[in-house]
Amino acid sequence: MAITAAEYWLISRLAQAGLLPAAPHVLECGQNNWYGDVPLETFGRDIYRVLADPESRLGCFRELDAIARTEMPARLFDIARLFFRVFLEYASLSSIDLGGTEVAAKLDLNQPFEADRAFDVTVNFGTGQHVFDVHQFFKTIHDHTAPGGLMLHGMPITGAPDDGFYHVHPTLYWDLALANDYEVLMLLYVEIEPFKVRELTRREDVATMAQRGEIGPRASVYAALRRGAAASEFRTPIQGRYLTELTGAGAR
Repeated sequence: MAITAAEYWLISRLAQAGLLPAAPHVLECGQNNWYGDVPLETFGRDIYRVLADPESRLGCFRELDAIARTEMPARLFDIARLFFRVFLEYASLSSIDLGGTEVAAKLDLNQPFEADRAFDVTVNFGTGQHVFDVHQFFKTIHDHTAPGGLMLHGMPITGAPDDGFYHVHPTLYWDLALANDYEVLMLLYVEIEPFKVRELTRREDVATMAQRGEIGPRASVYAALRRGAAASEFRTPIQGRYLTELTGAGAR
């Protein structure tokens, strides 16, 4: 679970488009650290670009400088936390991770849990594929995201053959959204080395890329989904391609 160039790209674009909620309560399912493929100099420049308040800009820049002087690996979690603070300007940041730092709640995401609030942004950057009960995992994300809140996902579709239980294909996000009335704000095909990103707008896009030999040996799909304004129970998706044509009724 890390802030790579992909997570940086996704959240930066959501921020630029005005799609991030103000002062959100944020839940990380999997505590994120800093991967290191985005130079700290880039992050430093973005602190000044993103934050409007001069005192906040200066404070965050000084904090980044202080963190950069500390020893690995502790500083990697601190940089990721600062990244969320700069781009999300969160009211609170909570984390769940059996292997994270001492601030992360040690909960098994195969099981449901109670929280004292609903969250405006829930984050799954490379955690879901490690949870055997993937149905419960997506139900947990739904249940703990406030109506109108954002759900951010990033999981592999190829590569890392022994790094998790699953590869998660883009059809899952389309059908998850269809079943639960989520709005698909952004769906991205991503390769990290070298960095490559392509926005997906139709179910067919990845299948077409595969036919053309354009799927890399280590690729992921990232999704930004917005939950509907009405409270509703989680509904288990059915794969839409077996119900209708891919671009027909019921497809998004």
